[in-house]
This record gives sequence, C-alpha cells and structure tokens, in this order.
Amino acid sequence: MPQELPRHGAEVERDAIGHPVQRPQLIATDLDGTIIPYSQTHTGYVSPRTLDAFAAAIDAGIGIAFVTGRPMRWMPALAPVLGSMGPTIVSNGAVIYDMNSDRVIEAHPMDQHLVADVTNQLRRLFSGAIFGAETLTGLVIEPEFIPASVRAEAREVDYAVAATADPPAQVASRSSRWIETERITDRLAEHPEIVKLMVKVNGHDPDDLLLAVRSHFGPLVQVTHSVPGVALLEISRGDVHKAATLADYAASLGIHANDVVAFGDQRNDEEMLRWAGTGYAVKSGHPDLLAQADVVAPACDDDGVAQIVEHLLTLPE
Repeated sequence: MPQELPRHGAEVERDAIGHPVQRPQLIATDLDGTIIPYSQTHTGYVSPRTLDAFAAAIDAGIGIAFVTGRPMRWMPALAPVLGSMGPTIVSNGAVIYDMNSDRVIEAHPMDQHLVADVTNQLRRLFSGAIFGAETLTGLVIEPEFIPASVRAEAREVDYAVAATADPPAQVASRSSRWIETERITDRLAEHPEIVKLMVKVNGHDPDDLLLAVRSHFGPLVQVTHSVPGVALLEISRGDVHKAATLADYAASLGIHANDVVAFGDQRNDEEMLRWAGTGYAVKSGHPDLLAQADVVAPACDDDGVAQIVEHLLTLPE
C-alpha cells in the first residue's frame, strides 16, 4: 500500500458538519474534476466564482497551492488565469513548477533502473500493458498509449498550450515533444528524468487494477489513479505523492497541517486529504475518496470548492 504521512485533523475544532471553526492558513486544491470540470479539461476553464473565491482568500491572507496530477506540458495555458495565485505541484507531487516562466523549481524523478524494473514486472503481470512516461524533457509513449483517433486532437491541444506561453518557443519545445518508441525502456538513457510512469491495461476495471498493482509492489513505488473510467495507473517514486510535496511546501511557510484545507476528487488525492487538517472531497468524486474525507463538498460542476472557500472566509482567524 502507499506510504502515508501521519493523518492530521484530530485536534482541529469542527462544527457539526465537519468544517473547521477557524479560518485556515493554506488552501490546497486539485484541478481536474475539482475546480476544472472534466468536460473542460482540454480548455482549463475555471469558473469566475471559483476565481473570485480564491482572490478573496488571498486578500484575506490565505495561501493557495494547486496540487495536480497534470504534467508540466498542460500548465502554461493556465498561467494567465491561475499563475499569480500560488505555486503549482504537478505530476502527483513529483515536480514543483512555475507555470509563468516554464521553470522547474524542484523535481523528484524516478531512478531509471527502478522504472525499468517496474515496467518489466508489469509486462509480466499484464500481457496487454502499454506504457507512457512523463519526463522533464517530454512525453515518451509506446504506439498504442494514445489511440490514433485522438492523437491529432491531443497534439492540437499541446500546441495550443504552447502558443499561449511567453516566450512561446520555450514552452513549445517541451509541450509539443512526444517521443514515440516501441518500448519506453529503450529510451531511458536519453530521457532519464521520469517524474511519472504510466501504464494502461485496457479491459480492466480501474479500481481492481489499482488494488492489484499496489498489492504487488507495496511501498516500492507510489501507484494511483486519476482518470475516471480509464484503466490507467500513475506511478511515482515510493516517497513521492501529493501530500509529501505539499507538506514540505507548507513547512517552508511555517504552516502546520492542521491549518491546511485540501480539496480533491480522485484516488491520487487520498494522501493529501488524509494529511491536511481538513480534507474535502467534491461530491462528484470517487466514492472511496468521499468515504475518507472529513467533509463532502458540493460537486465540481456546482462550484463546490468556491462554496466552501466562501464559507471558510466567514470564519474567525
């Protein structure tokens, strides 16, 4: 099972619903499915109400951190909207990234020998396994990882992301760089800094697949899932997940976990919601995450995060 940080929140004073009774010092939130509807993943749309709530929180002295499974390649398009609000922790905690300057602040890549070992074991476990790897220099994929039917559209999205950046050429060199290879292990020497290994096993139930792979590897690696209905797992170093990097960031600000609220919707938010003083799962999220959360917030499409932030701002400091 995934390595876990200590769970916090037992000492947090709460109301009858489970909300803290004091204003937090830091709000950490996932993006897709939490503040960006899944129908808008390709556009990165964040509602005006949510943006206004975040702006009000910042004006009140509350920090904002975006903590996502998204790769760096997808982030520059969000810079005009979210870039001034807070840091971005991407690839499930493997990278702290400045979306405004397209700069990696901190990275926790997997050892390439570990990647090769995990990949080989998964091929033996699942004959139909297909692999992709997010690196600090591009996306390495096996031919069927992205179906041909969606490749053109996906490339257009990546190029559109690049076109919004400043300077555009700098981001374009990364965002448009797809490296296709028969086996990703053939390209590890060229692209050793893998921050997220991905495996797709079509025809499997995502939750069953997650349980099987977590049970097989134990604490050797972090294994999680974030794409509803798709049998695609995301694998990081054993000590890397959203909560670990967020905890370090909060500590750098002198903020205790009890003074952090976190929002998420999928299994890759589990550790973060457990670690934070108060963990909110949006109602539209994965049932297992809802069961673990301190409070269930309204759904993403109903601006659930904004509704909760508006409430938090009414609390005393």
